[in-house]
Amino acid sequence: MGLYIFLIFLIFFAMIGTTLYVTGKNKKEDTYTDLDTDEWNCPECGFLVQAGDKCIYCGTEKSA
Repeated sequence: MGLYIFLIFLIFFAMIGTTLYVTGKNKKEDTYTDLDTDEWNCPECGFLVQAGDKCIYCGTEKSA
């Protein structure tokens, strides 16, 4: 009985270890490299946009 419980735990932890290994291997170095993080005021509605190049309220693009 004790051997079966040990084998179940061993298989369970092997699956968790494999999952963590695969997710860690496929992770990019930096997820947010393409995100523009400069703050800017929207010229149409005056909202302070904190990230991105498009206003979330009125959809105005950030001027260059």
